[in-house]
Amino acid sequence: MISIPIYIWIAQNVLANPMYAQGLSFAKTARLVLWLLVLIDLGYFIFWKRRYLTPQALLDKSPKTKLFRALQEYKGSVEQRAAAAVSNYVTRKVVIFAIIEAIAVYGLVLAIIGRYLFDQYLLSALSLVLLALEYPTERFLEGLLREVEGPAPQTGVKRRPGLPG
Repeated sequence: MISIPIYIWIAQNVLANPMYAQGLSFAKTARLVLWLLVLIDLGYFIFWKRRYLTPQALLDKSPKTKLFRALQEYKGSVEQRAAAAVSNYVTRKVVIFAIIEAIAVYGLVLAIIGRYLFDQYLLSALSLVLLALEYPTERFLEGLLREVEGPAPQTGVKRRPGLPG
């Protein structure tokens, strides 16, 4: 998230120099291309989320990502599945963050090549919103790990039929 304000700062300081952003016909063409890339990235973002970031995809038993070194010390099959799910989750979230970051970079490029500051602010705001929405939550990870572990064992005394409590 910190890179987005840096992009805005760079664009404002670079644009203070009048020798930049003079090729307006190139800038208009590039603007169309970059907005097309934004739409493609948003489509890919939606596809990636639906395909690879669902609990079912993260719990897939076929190994798709390498386990993180910190998670390789598992004991037992449940911990192995949990380590694989967490590794999948983190790796796939990095891809999502890269897609979102690209949208902010397109805004920076638009500001630099054509002084399209409104476009940069709009794409930066979109990136910030998506990053905030995609920020990993403890609730999601806990739910994922509960699915790995299976149903919680029943504890306590069994009730006899017909007795209260």
